Amino acid sequence: MESLWDEKRAAEIAVQSGDLGLRVYSSQLLGANPELVLHGGGNTSFKGHSDSLLEGKVETLFVKGSGWDLK
Repeated sequence: MESLWDEKRAAEIAVQSGDLGLRVYSSQLLGANPELVLHGGGNTSFKGHSDSLLEGKVETLFVKGSGWDLK
C-alpha cells in the first residue's frame, strides 16, 4: 500500500489547525481508501486540550463517531 501522506500539506495543516487538524487529515486519508474503512463508518479520536469558560484549559477527548464517512 502506498502512503498518501503529504509532508508539505501536513505542515500547512499543523500551522492552521494544530494536532487536531492533523488527526482530521490522517482520518480523511484512511477514509479515502474503501479497502480500509466501511462506508458510513470508522472512528478516530484525539486527546488534546480545549478552553473552558470556567476552568481554562482542560483535557479533552475529540471523537469522530460512527455514522459519518471518514473521508
